[in-house]
Amino acid sequence: MCGRFWVSLTKEQFLELLALTGEAPETNFPPNWNVAPTHDVLICAERGDGGERRRRLKQMRWGLIPVWAKEAPKFSTFNAKAETLEDKATWKGALNKFRCVVPVSGFYEWRGPKGEKQPFAIQRRDGKPMLLAGLWAYNDKIDPEGVFSFTIITCRANQTMRALHERAPVILDPDDLDLWLGPDPWGDAMHALLKPCPEDLLTAYPVNKDVGSVKNNRPDLMEPQGEKVF
Repeated sequence: MCGRFWVSLTKEQFLELLALTGEAPETNFPPNWNVAPTHDVLICAERGDGGERRRRLKQMRWGLIPVWAKEAPKFSTFNAKAETLEDKATWKGALNKFRCVVPVSGFYEWRGPKGEKQPFAIQRRDGKPMLLAGLWAYNDKIDPEGVFSFTIITCRANQTMRALHERAPVILDPDDLDLWLGPDPWGDAMHALLKPCPEDLLTAYPVNKDVGSVKNNRPDLMEPQGEKVF
């Protein structure tokens, strides 16, 4: 699963990483060291604009609210399992036109017995940001002003990541963005991207247990507190 992450990218990093063709939103791009469900996050999607498709950033709520929903879902929607995207109404309506990527610096995972769980920070070994596969939606039935929201797609973890958890977010290669964000309808090519990342892509290490509280949001949360797990 992916239930907590951090983003510390500058505006310039967002623009370069995503090869943005649309204008960036008016924001200072402040870092968030402890992003949790229901937080507003910058995601990247590609939409038509006067006949021209543009890739752009948009601030959205983490936890997808389907376009057809008349009330907030009573179950968790911050993650969507890759294996059931095509079967569940919550997700399949977004597959054709509402795919997105979530740029993150890294994500957190916990391991250990209840009450003593140790948090770990997971990031790319090369220090580059991750591009997580996601889906988004716009709902104006619950709130007349409209709510933009998104979910992060997860898949089975690779053998390395299973030292911490059985599942992990789908991490896209930058070369796959044109396909994932493009106008083509859902098909085998997109489905094939929903797979575990390479075994040597990620590294993980223990961090401060203060990250367990969403009230804590400071850069030292992701600093190493021990030896790497992988």
